[in-house]
Amino acid sequence: MSLIRTLIISWRRVLAAFQPEGQDRLLEHLCDAYRAEISAVAQFRQHAHRMYYSHLREGLLRIAAEAQAHIPWLEDKIHTLGGTLPQCATTPTMEGNSWECLHQDLEEARRSSINLLAWTHTAERAEPEIAAGLRRIRENKQQHRRELGDMLMKSDPYTPPATMAQHAPMEKQKRAWLEQYKGEWLDQERSEWEAGGKQVPWAEWAGEQECKWTTELPHRDFEWARPLTD
Repeated sequence: MSLIRTLIISWRRVLAAFQPEGQDRLLEHLCDAYRAEISAVAQFRQHAHRMYYSHLREGLLRIAAEAQAHIPWLEDKIHTLGGTLPQCATTPTMEGNSWECLHQDLEEARRSSINLLAWTHTAERAEPEIAAGLRRIRENKQQHRRELGDMLMKSDPYTPPATMAQHAPMEKQKRAWLEQYKGEWLDQERSEWEAGGKQVPWAEWAGEQECKWTTELPHRDFEWARPLTD
């Protein structure tokens, strides 16, 4: 890149930084990001308490803690641009079982990742430092998407809500056995998918496994019940 072109680009960035409309738009986006993060943290924490399995509950609480860590940075940047923190009314959805909650959380992470990409583009010219921070948050969100997708894939769509789960010893043993079996089954399926060169995109492959598991589940129920009847 020539020196003249470099100077022109640098001067445009300086001018953009002093354009009220550009800063107002960036401030609006930061407030949107702040509200989204507050809402996401509340949703992850509420859904964590509805998880049937403890490892899913712990995973959601960890993701909530990582999302919570973004909030002080957003608060600081909003104040730096002369803004005030927006009011946030969080009303997380509390219906559904573990699988349905995880599906909602995955959709939330996907939507946030898309929004953060647009907000980062707005910040790039006027505030490169803020753009870099938003980019880091988006990278974290993308990691959360991968983790939530994996949790969803290994979750049973017919799992009862934690508040309604039966606590009989036999039911607990059955759930633990099914969870272990499904984990081993998915690991084997994933190994074959990877060995085959991942010809099907991951999202499509994960959906196919969920459909296959719904047909596999009745056979495993029978396998669990057979020793009891014998």
